[in-house]
Amino acid sequence: MPENKDDQNIDWDKLTELYNGEPPAGGLTDEELRELAAVRFMKAQLAQRNVPVDERWRQFEAARRRVRVIMIFKFASAAVVLLAISIGVWMMLPGSQTGEQGGQLANAAPEGKIRLKMGDGRTVELGQDTQTIQHGSLAQVHADTAALMYAAGDATAASSQMDELYVPRGLQFRIQLSDGSRVWLNADTKLRFPAVFSGDNREVHVEGEAFFEVKADAAHPFVVHAGGNSLQVLGTSFNVNTFDQTVTTTLATGRLLVTAGAGREMILPDEQTVYKSGKLEKQAVDTRLYTAWKDGDLFFEDATLAEICRYLERSYDYHFEFDDASLSSLRFTLDLRRPGHLQEALNLIRISMDNISFSVQNRTVRVGKISGR
Repeated sequence: MPENKDDQNIDWDKLTELYNGEPPAGGLTDEELRELAAVRFMKAQLAQRNVPVDERWRQFEAARRRVRVIMIFKFASAAVVLLAISIGVWMMLPGSQTGEQGGQLANAAPEGKIRLKMGDGRTVELGQDTQTIQHGSLAQVHADTAALMYAAGDATAASSQMDELYVPRGLQFRIQLSDGSRVWLNADTKLRFPAVFSGDNREVHVEGEAFFEVKADAAHPFVVHAGGNSLQVLGTSFNVNTFDQTVTTTLATGRLLVTAGAGREMILPDEQTVYKSGKLEKQAVDTRLYTAWKDGDLFFEDATLAEICRYLERSYDYHFEFDDASLSSLRFTLDLRRPGHLQEALNLIRISMDNISFSVQNRTVRVGKISGR
């Protein structure tokens, strides 16, 4: 293995665990983040099925000018399978982990806190430790660093008051409702729900993006209200997104009846409805494009840089500004485990398009073009 001055700052065993899908025992150094970014970028580029092989190789060769790697490649049909036979990846990226011109890194933790506002007016911060919250006789609420669980108490004491769970930019959280239904909340998302369901329907309200796994109960339909849409289910899993003045509902399993204004559509798995400007439309989709976030992945297929940056803004609690508007329409395909820091995602984009620069100032990332490239 060639010598490299950064090797002393890299725990190769820890990186091996991460490459194999196991979480590392501790955080990653800047050099380790750099190595991980290189491998993830190459795997994403080589996995693009909708891009001709010649174009994939052109993209890869562009990255290789800035990356030295020991690897073996094997062709199977038209696909390219990447087999890493060494963890020794050397990134030759001036500024890739030190920021442009030695500037800041986009590694800041989110500033907001996850908050549960209860129907009786109490507000509790979540996500920091394990705690039990007594909700009168209605329910007992158990919380840990990643999730919240409601255990139903006296349903006869149910009231019209609603609890509200807010997940800020940069964070994700899960909740199990009192009926056993589970909800994953993406960054900058709010869920309103009763501590205990009562009446004929189980109704909740969502603003932002959430993935639902609904507990089947034919006698009590589950209804999600989202941006003027009503989503009625018995036992189903689906994603709903209300960002950007559009309500997008994507079905993973089961059947889902979507009602919005005068529109009404029944959708099946791998179908979605899009509600925009008062019009409801149905279309077939690749469900994973809309649900990968719930499984801890970043998955974009032929997405514009503007679309990716809007998602990264919410996911990491940063703000993006384009110094050169022409860069916003560049298209990328990324498929990787969600990095712990925004900087790693920026590295992946930079090495795939070497005329792009990212400069970080506090929580603002400026996207510019490197002249002469």
